[in-house]
Amino acid sequence: MDDFTKPAVDCFVEALYSGEVDKLEKGIFEEVNKMAHVFDVSWLTKRCLKFYKAEVLKFENNSYEEMLFACEIASRAHYNLKDSRYVSCFVKNVTFGGNGKFVFLQRYMASFSKLPKRRIDMSLA
Repeated sequence: MDDFTKPAVDCFVEALYSGEVDKLEKGIFEEVNKMAHVFDVSWLTKRCLKFYKAEVLKFENNSYEEMLFACEIASRAHYNLKDSRYVSCFVKNVTFGGNGKFVFLQRYMASFSKLPKRRIDMSLA
């Protein structure tokens, strides 16, 4: 548990005891999701995906930064946790949500030759 911040650990432990994720927020979401995967807490991995769909993919300003944050989470979940559901949700949201996929991809791919493989894969998704 030393790899995680105290707020993320507190949220995770409280969720295990209460069955609720009241303390889950964007800033600790990835850590809690990773713990849920590492410790194989299936109900919590489902709740994390639900949180991702409801909160992280809620682009309040339709800004590049919001989309990049959601995209990077999806990319890391796919590569680190072997969970492709986040990529699917991200692509569906950006494509069908009218959130400007082309504009996002244009900026995301700006320095194509320097991109790591996981970013190129996300661009092709």
